[in-house]
Amino acid sequence: MKFLLYSILCLISQTIHSQINTICIYQISPIEHNYNITNADDDVTKNTKKMLLNAFDIAKDLDYVLKFNSMESTSQIDESLVNEGIKNNYLYPVAKSLIGKGIYYQNRKEKIVLRQAEILGPLFIIKDVLINNWKITNEQKKIGDYLCFKAFKNCETCSKIEEVWFTPDIPVPFGPLGYGGLPGLIVEIKNKGSILKLKEIKYTKKDLKIVRPIKGKEITIDEYNEMTNGFRTNAKKMSN
Repeated sequence: MKFLLYSILCLISQTIHSQINTICIYQISPIEHNYNITNADDDVTKNTKKMLLNAFDIAKDLDYVLKFNSMESTSQIDESLVNEGIKNNYLYPVAKSLIGKGIYYQNRKEKIVLRQAEILGPLFIIKDVLINNWKITNEQKKIGDYLCFKAFKNCETCSKIEEVWFTPDIPVPFGPLGYGGLPGLIVEIKNKGSILKLKEIKYTKKDLKIVRPIKGKEITIDEYNEMTNGFRTNAKKMSN
């Protein structure tokens, strides 16, 4: 009830916010206890954790940018300011994977989510339906200046994120990595190994062009899941 009343008050300003084009910058950080080397069972696990921590050192300096207007959003890693030395580092692809490679696009009017990404070389556009299958809790905390509420995906086939935190203080249904549909901007995403958190917001009244990805073979989310599950199965067979 407390959250419901708070959301109603915040929705009063939704029209104003939706008229303003917005750029949000996010930054990733590791959940340290997941990479505690002293808890490693063997040298392989220890070396893997060291490699991931080194990749996080690169990833934490990368900006993940979400742009949106009243109907569309797009999000991706901003590589424009990354120097060639970092791009040539053998852990740079791993660092990008820790955040989320590819371009994510949402269209509220068409109720679709697109992800443009390379899968073992070829370029694909993975298409999914925008469904607001969220479970919103009354758990709350302050993140920066914003009062945020906890939510998580309420379906068996959803991607495995542990939780998101969104703020009705900014009543727009967008977020990074293709997530959205909540009654407020997604400020933080937590998965098993990392946290992607809002670092900065920029508002502009200038027209913000949201570019819809069009290059790549279009496949459904079910076809993508079938493809990646097949890759994992073959990898396990080869390792055995």
